[in-house]
Amino acid sequence: MPVTRVDGVDLWYELSEPAAGGDAPLLVLTHGFAGPHWPPVIDEFRARFRLLWYHVRGHGRSAVPDEPTAYSLPRFAADLAALLDALGIERAHIGGVSMGGMVSAQFACDYPQRLRSLLLCDTTCGNGAGDDAARTAETGLRDAFDRMALVAEKYGLAELVERENRYRREQDLYARTRRASMEEQDAENARKVADMTAAGYVHVARALIARPDLVPRLPSIAAPALVSCGEWDLFYPCALRDASLIPHARMATVRGAAHATPDYQPQLWKQAVFDFIDDVEAGRDVRGAREYRASS
Repeated sequence: MPVTRVDGVDLWYELSEPAAGGDAPLLVLTHGFAGPHWPPVIDEFRARFRLLWYHVRGHGRSAVPDEPTAYSLPRFAADLAALLDALGIERAHIGGVSMGGMVSAQFACDYPQRLRSLLLCDTTCGNGAGDDAARTAETGLRDAFDRMALVAEKYGLAELVERENRYRREQDLYARTRRASMEEQDAENARKVADMTAAGYVHVARALIARPDLVPRLPSIAAPALVSCGEWDLFYPCALRDASLIPHARMATVRGAAHATPDYQPQLWKQAVFDFIDDVEAGRDVRGAREYRASS
């Protein structure tokens, strides 16, 4: 398994080449919190791009440092920069989903010269500043991370998974709109944390709670950006705000999707990403708004 050592921490990664070869664009994807597994649609990404994906420290096959101070969004972004250095990659399309979008936004602010473009999917760049719907969503997110970290720390990950599955069945308004059955979603949730330790889960959750608010820095992002989000996602107000602040941003709304679009509408999410990167590679203006919806 390919592993590189970064700041004393081993990071697992996969760099694939499209079967057709040629000069394909390089896309780097960062996964969501407690979810280093991608849905099957990722195979279509492998067929089209040089695709680099990896496990953020504390997740999957990457190392889990013991010290809480080893976890922060700036540290995760620095890990990604060091991974690119180790692979001899100067610039790439950089993106991620949920937590992966937070890492990508931090990377864009801290390492702007490394961006070919930026893809922020089902995520937020803020952390509770302001007084609007985005702030409400971000405050709710912090509270949720805090509750999940406390359960994992006190009762363990098995109990956390059981509580999350029960919540999905009893209170999630959108879970039954997914193609996956509730039983399949239960199993999927268990798989997400199967390769995590409770300590790693808690450390990463608390790093996300304490993440920097990047909203004031968004106007300085010069690279073209895709901000995509499901219409039912809690983060949708955040996505609208972030897209309005990044100078060369496209806002893509994915209809029929909650958090996160690769789980609800994988083909629509894929199309939004493919369209955007095609336009960037062709030198076309990406600004504006688009909608992606399933054909009836």
